[in-house]
Amino acid sequence: MSQSSQLKEDRAEEVAVTVLRVMVGVILAVHGAQKLMDIPGTMQGFAHLGIPYPQYAVYLAIAGEFFGGLGIVVGLLTRVAALGAMCSMAVAIGYAHIGHGLLAKNGGWEYPLVLALVALYFVTHGAGPASVDAYIARKRRSRFQPRSARVRSYA
Repeated sequence: MSQSSQLKEDRAEEVAVTVLRVMVGVILAVHGAQKLMDIPGTMQGFAHLGIPYPQYAVYLAIAGEFFGGLGIVVGLLTRVAALGAMCSMAVAIGYAHIGHGLLAKNGGWEYPLVLALVALYFVTHGAGPASVDAYIARKRRSRFQPRSARVRSYA
């Protein structure tokens, strides 16, 4: 493979991972925001589903979905944010969706499973190069390089 086609492939992968990360993060954050806007109603719904300690679980769900989703969107503490989202989806599958079969049209678990699997990807792979995490890592690396290695020569 030529260097130019490798660069195109790398760029396409970077764009795809970034779009996936941002859109899944937005979806999670919106679901978390819905819970945040109606904490008493969400708590009541959790109690009806049999989720233990719904008065605490509601805040864990908000943390996993809303704050986890925001972290995934910008790529900040992505592995931790994605782990929270993945756990939230696992609970949703186990308590709200598992008894309805696979298909979403029946209230099944296919949609939260897809979100959990995408979150698993970001737990294991990180946010990718177009993220706050990557920016911080680049800054850290450049800080520890000798000054001569950071200065560009125009000669």
